[in-house]
Amino acid sequence: MISRGSCLVLVAQIIAVIAHSLAKFLTTTGDIDPQQILQVRMFVTLGINSTFLITWYPEELPFGDHRVRGLLILRAFGGICGSFGFYYSLQYLPLAEATTLNLLAPLAASFLTSKRFNIVQIGSAIICFFGVGLIAKPNFLISFLDYNLENQDSIASRYSAGFLAPHDWRGLIFALVGVVGGVCTYTSIPRIGTRAHPLATTNWFSIGSLLTSSISFTVIPGVKYNFNLGLLQWSLLLLIGICGALMDFLMTAGLAVRQDYPAIYMIYLQAVLALVGDVLLWRLIPDILSCIGSFLIIVALTITERNKEEGAEKEDLAGVEMRFQNRLP
Repeated sequence: MISRGSCLVLVAQIIAVIAHSLAKFLTTTGDIDPQQILQVRMFVTLGINSTFLITWYPEELPFGDHRVRGLLILRAFGGICGSFGFYYSLQYLPLAEATTLNLLAPLAASFLTSKRFNIVQIGSAIICFFGVGLIAKPNFLISFLDYNLENQDSIASRYSAGFLAPHDWRGLIFALVGVVGGVCTYTSIPRIGTRAHPLATTNWFSIGSLLTSSISFTVIPGVKYNFNLGLLQWSLLLLIGICGALMDFLMTAGLAVRQDYPAIYMIYLQAVLALVGDVLLWRLIPDILSCIGSFLIIVALTITERNKEEGAEKEDLAGVEMRFQNRLP
């Protein structure tokens, strides 16, 4: 049976795919900068979160529990670096490459947050990442694998010329900034745990993103706000904000569950759900490699969940035996 933390993260990934599909629709059918989508999304998220906190959890305002203030700041910093690093990497890298590099974050965070390692945990993380690579099929991986073994001269010339062009290196640097931000986010949330409400934790990220995006509109040339939108476009922006608020809350609540390291692996399921969204919304039929990648991710997540259940059963049995021995004279 799927754990509570994993279930929350799974629902968050479903909502994330819906929000990303709506954002893709807006950016491909209208003159809307992704920065504007991000700012409206964070403004709506901040408004919804603050309303709930004022109504039911006023003690969490304005900035959460002071005992975890440093971790909350780290979460906000990680969220900002993750969002903007990923966004700017898209200017230099294809979406597939940026997505694959971005999913290095949960892989690294799973190792940092786990108190103990086992072969199932490490193997599942690697299989998940490999499955994402099969779905995304990044160019830098294809170019590395797609060569003629009989022509060694072409291999040597490829190494001497370099696999990445200068603009690719800039994209790689931005993507790695996003990965560092993701690692900060995924490691800080479990350490915060239940000491701060998930809405208060998300508010730090929303406020930081709003400030950073406002600076971007002022400083970065070519980034402008478009107010000449139709009712449908403004409605979709509002819906993206609502989905974003739900996604951030469920993600934070799921990762905050202690001793539930498989929850972080559910983030990889977003690649599979995005594939389903492409089929349903954009009528894009996946190839055989994408299907194999999806199968690998699902199998790895299933094995990880079953391994966690077996570990929990062993711990419960050990606890019962210890209590029984303590009662013996």
